[in-house]
Amino acid sequence: MGLYLLNISVDTADLSPNYLPEDLSFNDQESIIEIILEKVLGFEDAIKEYDDPDREDHNTKKNVKIDFLVYASNEEDLSNNFYAIHKKTFPEFEVALTKGFKEIVGPPPKF
Repeated sequence: MGLYLLNISVDTADLSPNYLPEDLSFNDQESIIEIILEKVLGFEDAIKEYDDPDREDHNTKKNVKIDFLVYASNEEDLSNNFYAIHKKTFPEFEVALTKGFKEIVGPPPKF
């Protein structure tokens, strides 16, 4: 699996667009086997060059559209509903928040 991924990563994308033919006189190493045969073992042009399609559809930008829906309601209904929901969730939340906190009197630390 690792060799397969390494073999894929060797073949880089062509800089020229797809509609222009590739220059086959230039020896472009496109696989690990080709690099080993031609660079390490010294066999020049061991694998014949051909005009391969370098399509990289996974790199193309995709346009995604998301619908944005807004629910419109009366402001009075919204404020009453908001207060009612919070009243159910936190009963007497106004009283608890306005009183603050009390200091906890604990025993002195022991050394």
